Amino acid sequence: MNELSRTTPRVTGTRPFVRHPLVLALALALPSAADAAIDPVGPDPLPASLEPQAVFNADFIHSLSSDVDLSRFERGNVTLAGIYRPQIQVNGQPVPGSRNVIFRQVADSTSAQPCLNREMLVAFGLDIDKLRARSENTALRPLDDTLLCGNLDAAVPDATVDFDDAEQILHITVPQVFMASHARGYVSPDLWDAGEAALMIGYNANTFQLRSNGRRSTSTFVGVNAGANVAGWRLRHNGSMSVTEGKRSWQNTLTYAQHDLTDARAQLTVGESYTSGEILDSVRIRGVSIASDQRMLPASQRGYAPVIRGVAESNAQVTVRQNGYVIASTTVAPGAFQLDDLYPTGYGSDLEVVITEADGRTKTIVVPYTSVPQMLREGTTRFAVAAGQVSETSLVATPFVFQATVQRGVTTNSTLYGGTTASNSYVAGLLGAAVNLPFGAVSLDVTGSRAAFRAAGVRRGISTRVRYSRSVNTTGTNIGVSAYRFSTRDFLGVTDAATLRERFRRGENGTRIGGERSRFDLTVAQALGEGRLVATGSLVDYWGDRSRGLNFSLGYGNSWRAVSYNVSVQRSRVGDAFGGRIDGRRSDGTDTTIYLSLSVPLGSQSRSPNLNVSHNRSDDGRRTTLASVNGVIDNARDLTYNLSGSRSELPGRGANQGGNASLSYRAPAGVYRVGVGHSGSTSQYSLGATGALVAHRDGITLAQELGETNAIVHAPGAAGARIDNHGGARLDRRGNAVVRGLQPYQLNTVSINPAGASQDVELESTSESVAPRAGAFARLDYRTTVSQALLIRASRVSGEPLPFGASVTDSHGQVVGVVGQGSKIFTRGVAAGSRLTVRWGEGPPTACYVDVPQSLESTTLHGMHRSLRTTCIGADSAAAVPLKKAA
Repeated sequence: MNELSRTTPRVTGTRPFVRHPLVLALALALPSAADAAIDPVGPDPLPASLEPQAVFNADFIHSLSSDVDLSRFERGNVTLAGIYRPQIQVNGQPVPGSRNVIFRQVADSTSAQPCLNREMLVAFGLDIDKLRARSENTALRPLDDTLLCGNLDAAVPDATVDFDDAEQILHITVPQVFMASHARGYVSPDLWDAGEAALMIGYNANTFQLRSNGRRSTSTFVGVNAGANVAGWRLRHNGSMSVTEGKRSWQNTLTYAQHDLTDARAQLTVGESYTSGEILDSVRIRGVSIASDQRMLPASQRGYAPVIRGVAESNAQVTVRQNGYVIASTTVAPGAFQLDDLYPTGYGSDLEVVITEADGRTKTIVVPYTSVPQMLREGTTRFAVAAGQVSETSLVATPFVFQATVQRGVTTNSTLYGGTTASNSYVAGLLGAAVNLPFGAVSLDVTGSRAAFRAAGVRRGISTRVRYSRSVNTTGTNIGVSAYRFSTRDFLGVTDAATLRERFRRGENGTRIGGERSRFDLTVAQALGEGRLVATGSLVDYWGDRSRGLNFSLGYGNSWRAVSYNVSVQRSRVGDAFGGRIDGRRSDGTDTTIYLSLSVPLGSQSRSPNLNVSHNRSDDGRRTTLASVNGVIDNARDLTYNLSGSRSELPGRGANQGGNASLSYRAPAGVYRVGVGHSGSTSQYSLGATGALVAHRDGITLAQELGETNAIVHAPGAAGARIDNHGGARLDRRGNAVVRGLQPYQLNTVSINPAGASQDVELESTSESVAPRAGAFARLDYRTTVSQALLIRASRVSGEPLPFGASVTDSHGQVVGVVGQGSKIFTRGVAAGSRLTVRWGEGPPTACYVDVPQSLESTTLHGMHRSLRTTCIGADSAAAVPLKKAA
């Protein structure tokens, strides 16, 4: 056990800081509490050998007392010895979690210095092997479990430690040569937090009632997401209940248990789940699956991005731009270099790499960068294995199925992938490759299937799929994703084969089962001025059915000042895609819709409402115009409203007008909605609620809708405080709240806004960081002190005021205040019945004592603090008056 673990932590608070004589005067006029704990094993807090860094002229301070003691401020912002809980940043990057750090006085330092040991530095990213191998200085102090206070470069060359007392941030810098080599965004698995054991249930309930011509119908839907976290396992059940006209039905969506496989960077799932569908067809199975989870990789290693290689002639700066934006910049040593930790940016766009040599010469190279979903970074592998029973609602039988896929980034521009599916008398295999080329990224894969049927023999088929993606910077064109697929007649997916097998068993003709014959999808985006034109299209036909489906749309969006507008045309045809004949009859399944929309803010204030107007028209003569106004009612933006009116016209039926109104309130315990509408002879009413309940070791907490990964915030006594960037979330009466939307395996910072909490609570820190595992309920503890503020008006026995600037400490030697103007002491957290010591100067008498009453209720209450008038008695008088034991 090291020294840190043997030391009892003490609550610390906000310490005063002064950077200018004027600020000093203001600070002393309204003194604040200074409550850093004194480490009992540390040396004297202020070495007498150190000369003052600054001397203040007391003549500028107007005080009733003739004595003014500014000695405590003559050495700058002195950090007192004690135990702190700062936010820690290493080389500018925050470290997940929080920990106690001991501060001790060291020689030749006015401020106490933080104490670190080997375990802490390794957790911060120091590579001990690199330190030993690259350090030639044999006089370095060896790192072990003993604490090293200040002077970190005695053990790690050129390392520095700096404590920002005002912001409570401990800045540590370590030369990169001694740090463990990790990609940007790396968070050590040792810091991944499995979270709390917890029970949870989330709900989404809606009820909808229609009234028309004296008839009434009501329908209700309740979605449920329940589960438990225990011993690293996440148990989940998703389902829904529908009630229509008194008839109830329950549908089970998923029930499973999940656990991290850290070393494999994968998830183990037992129960019901879906295969990914990225390479092979997605199948719902009831069984066991193991699949790679890219979220366990550093953010800069996810998805695809090319490796940039080059040669520098000197110490050069390498800058990488994409679409004119700098996405990476670093300094490299002379010789060959490579950058393999670029963050992925969608489907990509060519990279411009500028190498700036030490003498100012530059060299520019262009690296093609376009991606398709199958592409991985060089050297990266993804895999998925699943086995169990097919669990599809469309199938009565539950045949066994096995599916496995693997992807491997072979080179910086190529990826190979493959997979197989096996079931009852069915097998399919896929092989493919994806390549990043100068004219775009292309993937090609071929799938072969074989299905055996007793009634129809063996069916073999092949399906070929091509995907293409390209971005052209010069024209602003982005061909996002286009795909073409062609299948032979007897190609079957695993679900198609199971469906056909069931039909044969029932004696039905299953020749029409065969899936898609061909499919073509296209998305093109083009920049036009400040706006963007987007075109999408899809053409599909099927084996065994001569009908085809064609859909395409064209839309343009832009804004003018504060006004946004969109125009789009959508056309679809079911039947002969080119307007021919089907079985001698002309296709008439065509539908064309034109859509216009406009959004205008009604004011320039943050709470100003928005006006939205839209109009659409179909080629069957249907026209609909909708106008709505939405906005917020309260400053916290928790209460929102929406008012709308509509007019629709149907050929031969005339016009129909309607109106709707809705109100939504985002509370700490959930989101609640109410709505009412009327159209023609029909009225509708709706109620909705979304929320969750979480049981954990500190009680039961009501919360808003849960996400996959959540945090339990615990700050005792801070009831009513808000959670920043989580609208409506507040701490309940126990000081608990549940925050959703955390990013798993990455650093998340959650901050508390004390506004709304009691004035008697003091938060030692208002932000905490954590890197939770997926599905975890990470616990974030915020240390608080709940105490009454006390303003003491004290004078000496002679009636003279106390020296201005004198320090006030409690019985433990902890600084709790400073004497301000008018001999006033403002302090917080002083126990009833305790004795305070006021110290000043260096010659006798240098101290007197103030006794706090046995009950603070006997003092006078002034707004948010209590006040007390008393006498500060000298040391001799204090010895004659024994201190009563504090209540």
